Amino acid sequence: MNRAARKLSRPVRAVVLAILVHVAVGALLGLSLRIQPKVVQPGVAKPVQAIVIDRSAIAAEKKKAEEKKRQEVEKKRRAEEKKQKEAEKKRRAEEDKRKEAKVKRKAEAEKKRKAEEKKRKQAEAKRKKEAEKKRKAKEKKRKEAEAKRKQEAEKKRKAEEKKRKKAEAKRKKEAEKKRIAREKKKREEAERRAVEEAREREEQEAYSALRAMVGEIKGKIEDNWSNRMACGGQEVTISVKVALSGEVESVQVLGGIADDACRRSAEYAVWKASPLPFPDNPRYYKWLDTEIQFIFRP
Repeated sequence: MNRAARKLSRPVRAVVLAILVHVAVGALLGLSLRIQPKVVQPGVAKPVQAIVIDRSAIAAEKKKAEEKKRQEVEKKRRAEEKKQKEAEKKRRAEEDKRKEAKVKRKAEAEKKRKAEEKKRKQAEAKRKKEAEKKRKAKEKKRKEAEAKRKQEAEKKRKAEEKKRKKAEAKRKKEAEKKRIAREKKKREEAERRAVEEAREREEQEAYSALRAMVGEIKGKIEDNWSNRMACGGQEVTISVKVALSGEVESVQVLGGIADDACRRSAEYAVWKASPLPFPDNPRYYKWLDTEIQFIFRP
């Protein structure tokens, strides 16, 4: 800025100097016009030097000086205007620069604000995302725990239901088993009673038949006991085992009050009566393995 001022001050000084010179010349000319001729005292007269003044030349010079002065003033004004314009231009440039700087600062501040806002939003979005992620994870964990609890409860319920059904099936099976056992027992009892009744009837019939058979056997033995009088007043118990054909297989004198002669005669009578009258009927087969006892009292 000082360098530009120095460049502008040189022509200004020249203009001012020219104006001062012209003013001085004009002042001298004006002063010379106002000088009155001195009164010549009588005495020795001195020669007078006359000065011829060309008024038109002076006017032209004055006009020239004024024109030059005007031009210089105009030049100065233009220089001043130029200076002012340059100053205004500089001011505007500085203002534009200041505005640009302000706009730039504002833009940077806005950019910074937007960046911070973006950063804040990103941080907020990240926080929300993390919070949502945590919430979802927590919700997932809760649902998984709830599902696990329900699954375990369902599993427990099914196990209990299975256990209950199994127990119920077992109870029913046992009840059915007991019922079947009772029914079986009843049937067996009925069968047993029927068998017993049949056996009793059979035994009664067999006993009746056996009594008749024993009577016949005893009668045949007595018929073949020729020495029966040897046992007079004595008692002999004889056990006889017979075959299906009635053949005597064994004879044994068990006891009684009898002497040896009576015993031998009784045993001989049994062997002599063989075959004994044994019925050819299957229901009497069981008697084949049984010894038939007879008591003789001749």
